[in-house]
Amino acid sequence: MIRGIGVDIVEIDRIRKLLADTAFLSRFFTEAEQAFLKRPESVAANYAAKEAYAKALGTGIRGFSLKDIEVLRDGAGKPYIRTYANAKTEGRVHVSLSHEKTHAIAYVIVEE
Repeated sequence: MIRGIGVDIVEIDRIRKLLADTAFLSRFFTEAEQAFLKRPESVAANYAAKEAYAKALGTGIRGFSLKDIEVLRDGAGKPYIRTYANAKTEGRVHVSLSHEKTHAIAYVIVEE
């Protein structure tokens, strides 16, 4: 059964500007995420996925931080979400990421 659905869209240029602040990545992304986030469009897609996950929970970002939501890739490059602390859910989580020239989007489904 679906618990919630979330979607978020992020402007890539906004992320590109934020990346000028060297603390930006460490503030919102785990070390595992930072290891492969080399391009602004990938950073934007991961950020959108974190926001979309919080929307799918129906809580927004309350009681946990964005670093409690980790967006990684499997061996084939498929994104998946790992959660920690109060962001953790018992159900399955499905995530889809995409980006174009100016925007990145994430769609998340959380099952019970």
